[in-house]
Amino acid sequence: SSSLYSTFRLMGSSPSSSPFVCAPASAPPEPEMATDALPTPPGMGGSSMMGTGSFLRRSSTLFSTDGKIRKVCQYGTACRRGNPQHHEEYCHPADGDYFPACRRDGRDPEFVSIYSLFVWCDEDGSGKAGKSEIEKIWSRLQSLPQHAEAERIPNFSDKVWNQLDDDGNGHVNFSEFAEFTTKHKVNLPLGLDSLLGDSAACNENVALRCGVPDCLCREFRPRRTRCKYGEGCYQKNPEHKQHFCHPQDSDWKNSTTNRDASMCKCGHKVKLHASAAVGFESVEYPHYWSSTSGGSEFNQFVPVDDLSFTRIQQLVEHTYSDVTTRDRLKNSGSWKVPRDFKVVEVKRNENSKLWRKYVYGKVSLQKERELDRRNPEAAAHLPEYCEIKDVLTTQAWEASHGEPLDSNINEWYLWHGTSRSAAENICQLDFKMRLAGSATGTLYGRGTYFAENITKADEYAKEEDGTYTVLLCRVLGGRVRYTDEKNPDAEELTKQCVEGPYDCVVGDRAKVSGTYREFIVFDAENVYPEYVVNYERGELFKSASYPGGPGAP
Repeated sequence: SSSLYSTFRLMGSSPSSSPFVCAPASAPPEPEMATDALPTPPGMGGSSMMGTGSFLRRSSTLFSTDGKIRKVCQYGTACRRGNPQHHEEYCHPADGDYFPACRRDGRDPEFVSIYSLFVWCDEDGSGKAGKSEIEKIWSRLQSLPQHAEAERIPNFSDKVWNQLDDDGNGHVNFSEFAEFTTKHKVNLPLGLDSLLGDSAACNENVALRCGVPDCLCREFRPRRTRCKYGEGCYQKNPEHKQHFCHPQDSDWKNSTTNRDASMCKCGHKVKLHASAAVGFESVEYPHYWSSTSGGSEFNQFVPVDDLSFTRIQQLVEHTYSDVTTRDRLKNSGSWKVPRDFKVVEVKRNENSKLWRKYVYGKVSLQKERELDRRNPEAAAHLPEYCEIKDVLTTQAWEASHGEPLDSNINEWYLWHGTSRSAAENICQLDFKMRLAGSATGTLYGRGTYFAENITKADEYAKEEDGTYTVLLCRVLGGRVRYTDEKNPDAEELTKQCVEGPYDCVVGDRAKVSGTYREFIVFDAENVYPEYVVNYERGELFKSASYPGGPGAP
């Protein structure tokens, strides 16, 4: 609601630095909803496994405990009690207070999904796990069932850590953790239902499989009621058999005379079930992609159609500026700026693995934002969540009727200058944060740098075969750490994003020195390199920003 937000303009900024829209963390929830009235989604218990009244900054669910932590039921997933008094006194796997209760009582928890294992490992709720945190749960991961043909999970080592930390930023997020468990065919559901909402993982056509280890159930089916006539039943009606079981049926043993639609035929509750979709099937892909019909992982470049080509040429023109900077002098040996840029080729990167990682990151931020709004008291200690509405690339993209982005979590299209070969490598293997800053410097920390102006991205583009290359990327800004300091503390900015409450840095050099804003991210899951754009530079000239003016030597 617009009444919850205050709008302010950064005074003294350039025309490209326009209003931020900030939502105070203490804004009242809309709509108001009591925590204890929220339903329990399958696979996670909806609850997030949070500590007492605590706020997990990157919690991927909408729920927190109300301060009350029950006792841990000694029977765990094997509990068959439906007595309301029992459930009022005891918690079970997938309940909101189950993990906090296990931590309090020193109990080893049961895990009913890959996601629940990751949440347990991520003790501080940062959404990332360090090497020591992963090492603590490694034996539990190794003990989980795997498919017979799967490669066994190796012992923890530096080599294994480097495989997990795919982007090299020193932390593992859930998407990296999930890719590892998918590769090793760990026989548990991912447990992403509460994140993905209406996406593929929650499609009604996708079965919910049981997350209880050693349970063979692969599809949730409400447990049937015992027929009161038992062996003496002569009913032939299919509808009768759909709702009632008999002594010769396999589910007779686990059934009762009372109907319970939340209990599966396998004897486990619906909240212990989660989508069976993994890997390729776990998310939806953009409708305009052409590689998604094969039903398996894909990774290819697709030439765009004429409409998309024209849209990107217009995007280049709309984000052009003739301002030059020291980085242009450093990288090209000249202060001169190209008069224009002509796009010659555009390829769309359709990579199922990288897209999946991006979607996991996106829905996590969406749920975190929703949690901010529904639990304002718990989020009151956080910085304001500012929506940056004036990013040039995003404005131009939306004006051309391009694919809509989620402005609530600062999802943008941004440029990244590089070489053709490096661009294709990034599209295949993702950005590597261990290499961050090697080409652009580290003014705002060792992250990956993006620009809203094509001219700024062009400063880092490399010529190959007569053309230059930029990537047009989807970027998740999330909670923005804005800075207009002339000499920012790069180490502190990095720490605030990697370990603190922020997701990216926006460095406003437009305000400080009249040049460009820069956008820096520190986690590869927050970027999807969607388009490889090859172009030619126009005539070089001395613009008004040329040192000494256009007439200077």
